Amino acid sequence: MSASDLHATVRPPARVTPPAHRARASDVARPARRAAHRTPGTSSPRAVAAAAATPAAGWRGGHRRAAGRTAVAVSILTMSAGWLLAILVAPHVTLTPGWRMVALFCHLTCLVVGFGAVLTVDWFSLRWLLRREPLGTVLTAARGAHLLIWLGLVGLLASGAALGPDTSSGLVWVKLLAVLAVGINGLFLGRVRDRLAAVDGQPTWSALLAGVAAATVSQVGWWTATLIGFWNANS
Repeated sequence: MSASDLHATVRPPARVTPPAHRARASDVARPARRAAHRTPGTSSPRAVAAAAATPAAGWRGGHRRAAGRTAVAVSILTMSAGWLLAILVAPHVTLTPGWRMVALFCHLTCLVVGFGAVLTVDWFSLRWLLRREPLGTVLTAARGAHLLIWLGLVGLLASGAALGPDTSSGLVWVKLLAVLAVGINGLFLGRVRDRLAAVDGQPTWSALLAGVAAATVSQVGWWTATLIGFWNANS
C-alpha cells in the first residue's frame, strides 16, 4: 500500500450536520422562549395604565372608615370652642380702615370658596337624584370639596371676628348660630358620606334621608348667614 493510498484511506471525519428534527426543535424553542416572557396574564404598561384608570363596576370613589361617635363629639367640642373664642375676641379687635378692607376682602373670598364648594356638591347630589349622575360621582365631588368647605367656613369665622360684629344685634346672633349649625352639620354630613361610600349596592333609605336632611340644613345655614351679612352691610 502506497502512501497516497494510506492518505486516501485515512481522512478526517466530515462535519455532520444536525438532524432535521433537531433543527426544527431549536427553531421552535426560540419563539417559545420569547413567548414565555409574554404570558397571557401579563399585560403591557399601556394596558395596565388603562385598566387602572377604568373604575370597577361598584366603584364609589373610594371610602374610609366612618368616624366614630367619640371622634365626632371631640370635633364638635373643638369647633364650638373655636366659635366661642372668636365671639369673645371680636369686641377687642380694632382695625385700621386699610386692614378692615383686607379683612372684608378675606371674608368675601372665604364666602365664595366655602359656599361655592357647597353649592357644587349639592348640584351633583341633585343630578344624582334626577338619575343624571352615579352615586360615586357625588361622593367623589364631596370628598374633593371637603377641604374647600372647611377652609371657607374657618376663614369666614376668623375674618368675621376681625371685622368686629355687633353682638348686641339679634340678627348677628342668628348669623353666628347659623355658622355654628353649618359647622356641626358638616361633621355629620361627612359621616353620612363615608357610610354611603362604604355601602356595596343600593344605599338604605335611612342613609339617604340622613344625607338629604344634612344637605338641607347646610343650604339653610349658608343662605341665612349670607343674607344676614348682606343685610347688615347695606343697613
